[in-house]
Amino acid sequence: MASCVQPAENVTVETPPVETKSLDLEFRDFGNEPFVFNIEDYTKENETYRTVLWTGQNMQLTVMSLLPGEDIGLEMHAEHDQFIRVEEGEGMVMMGDAEDNLTFKERVEDDFAIMIPAGKWHNVINDSDKPMKVYSIYAPREHKPNTVHKTREESLADEHDH
Repeated sequence: MASCVQPAENVTVETPPVETKSLDLEFRDFGNEPFVFNIEDYTKENETYRTVLWTGQNMQLTVMSLLPGEDIGLEMHAEHDQFIRVEEGEGMVMMGDAEDNLTFKERVEDDFAIMIPAGKWHNVINDSDKPMKVYSIYAPREHKPNTVHKTREESLADEHDH
């Protein structure tokens, strides 16, 4: 059976050039005002260890970029829950009732959500060879408004309650 559509001979099909547009994103704390944005773009384009993007009265959003081998740091928030989403990369999340008893361990990768109850010790570790891009929601807020930590070392030097 022959096809009624025959390829044309010696026809050059030009494909339009792919336009690559650099995202023009403003990384700052947009404060306690209504804010609608593409969270995936902000998370993937973030190059800092931690930047606060929005601080409300009862909640806060940060974006983070963990370099290979970096972690968020073992911590526990007694008074609030935390949500972390992995937008890019992979690693390990660990949680437990004591800092020396992290009984919950799971691999995480792109599109995984991590729910951390108040009072749980936890850490997220980038054990891969590529940056891990995450965003985190704290309720209530955790960091000072307008916080930017360019590196993990800068974050460790900045005093804030855990």
